Amino acid sequence: MSATLRAIADAAGVSVSSVSRALAGRGDLRPETRERILAAARDLGYNRADEPRGRPAALDSRHIELVLGGVDDAWTDAITAGARRSAFGLGFDLVLTLERDDPADDWPARVATRRPAGVILGIIRPTHRQLHELRGLSIPLVLLDPRSDPEGELASVGTTDWQGGYDAGAHLAGTGLGRFVLVGGTPPYRFGRAREEGFRRAVAERAPSASITRVESPWTGSAPTRQLLDALAAGGPAGVFACSDQMAAAVYRAADQLGLAIPEQVSVVGFNDEPRARVMQPPLTTVRQPLQAMAARAVELVQELRNGAVHHERIELPSELVVRGSTSTRPGA
Repeated sequence: MSATLRAIADAAGVSVSSVSRALAGRGDLRPETRERILAAARDLGYNRADEPRGRPAALDSRHIELVLGGVDDAWTDAITAGARRSAFGLGFDLVLTLERDDPADDWPARVATRRPAGVILGIIRPTHRQLHELRGLSIPLVLLDPRSDPEGELASVGTTDWQGGYDAGAHLAGTGLGRFVLVGGTPPYRFGRAREEGFRRAVAERAPSASITRVESPWTGSAPTRQLLDALAAGGPAGVFACSDQMAAAVYRAADQLGLAIPEQVSVVGFNDEPRARVMQPPLTTVRQPLQAMAARAVELVQELRNGAVHHERIELPSELVVRGSTSTRPGA
């Protein structure tokens, strides 16, 4: 038994076996216990290289972990496809890790067990505690379309959300409409706020006398809210910008429920360009996010960080407005 491990165990108030598991990166400890042990090890100047041991723990440096908050939707399908293609091209395997609701099953502990070459977090922004754990592993970390601004603290990849919202607003303002409905996502994530700000700027510039009514919707947008129904029924044709295609689908349902025709009475623009946008009736005008390219760039960024590069700025890939049948220009516009 190593005297050093005993010293750490005494300082942290745990057993030697718990110290051994924490230093080996195994995921069967409570996060607060792991933090206390690692802090004690640092304070005591512990160096695992000095510890006599047999066969070293397995370290797979040729796989990248993609951590997602959910699966089985169009966003994660596109992200996974782009990340997988890029990882394979660079000689890495790709491992999918799910952020679970159970606080006792924390994904950083599972990442620590596998010791990947890098970690990509899809939409997730790590907590301070999670970030502390990951930094202790010295593994490159990249945020992909995070919910909140990393403020230069971590490398991040996304799309031009503000410009996409601006393009949607400019397009709707150009159709000659005099009132608009803005469907904002709740919770109000960073990318949603940027899209709303861009939309408002475009309308203020292109149709300064037009009104904007903001309504809230869950990001999944599975069903129209009463607030949305009331806004559409308020009177007169309306242009609607929904901050995701899922919310745009809820606008379609609301229009159908109210007996309003798209695009004659309600013009709709979404955001993302999910596969179903092309087959909606009528096909949805939307802002295309280069999701696969964003994921591929995140993988490349992991490789660059492994090679010693320093990235703190946000990398943005351009969005693109795709005009389809859900919008039309009014006579005289």
